[in-house]
Amino acid sequence: MSRNVIRSTRINAPVDRVFSFLSDPTNWMKAFPGDSDVTHLDVKPDGEGTSARWSAKMWGLPMHITHEYREVVPNKRIVSGTSVGPTLTFTLEPVEDGTELTVEESLDIPAPLVRVPAQALFARWAETDIQGMVANVKGLVEAGMKTAPESEAKFTQNLAWSGSVIIDAPLPQVFDLVRDPRVWLGPDVQISELKTTPEGVGTTFQAAWKVLGIPLKTTHEYTEFAQNERFTSKAALGPVFTVEVAPANGWTRLSMRSDVIPRNMAEAAVDALVMKISERSQTELLASIKATAEAQAR
Repeated sequence: MSRNVIRSTRINAPVDRVFSFLSDPTNWMKAFPGDSDVTHLDVKPDGEGTSARWSAKMWGLPMHITHEYREVVPNKRIVSGTSVGPTLTFTLEPVEDGTELTVEESLDIPAPLVRVPAQALFARWAETDIQGMVANVKGLVEAGMKTAPESEAKFTQNLAWSGSVIIDAPLPQVFDLVRDPRVWLGPDVQISELKTTPEGVGTTFQAAWKVLGIPLKTTHEYTEFAQNERFTSKAALGPVFTVEVAPANGWTRLSMRSDVIPRNMAEAAVDALVMKISERSQTELLASIKATAEAQAR
């Protein structure tokens, strides 16, 4: 999967001044909207090989990546890249009233992604982020201050995954099996501090797992529970899960669904990426539950 984003702006400053500003990667890294840190700055005399480490947070966890200048053409172009993130190309053209700056972000996302957590970090650089960075570079060069708003617009689109499987086993037996979070969340999720309630609602537990190589942990609670029908589990960090069983021509249909509403475009990029990666494992999980339930019914 690949992505290219191109944004341009006209800066009221000569080309050499804009180029000097971009020659220090700290300047454009900090121009991105939101909170980030830049460390390990290493400026080379000819520009090529200049590097810095950009840090931000995903799911509240710190992540880091180092960008290095691969090509530097004075007053014309800077190409900055990393082995696991995007390549950013800054192109400068003199115009009558200053400089035309064009920034192109190109990102190739390989599969599988589970060993490349930095890809998830830079997948957060959505179009609005690039646009904000370009606007802030203009403001910083012209007036010494950012001009793009730090707060991002809320993202209200619901992201969902759903799947189902037909099981040759009695419905009550299937429900009793899947009501256990160790079953419907699968073997890749470690469950601890499980506290069940007789009525189902209010059951809580801790779930620990890894996404893109990053260890995560959150609290779950069953917020809805209808015996032999369905239950809903809400995670403090992440989506809402719904597990349902229904009759299917003498067999049992098991359906599972997860829904999440990202808070912004950055989270939407990461959540959509994670859901895409999870599709195969979720399908395998349904098949595993089916095999277990049918073996117990024999």
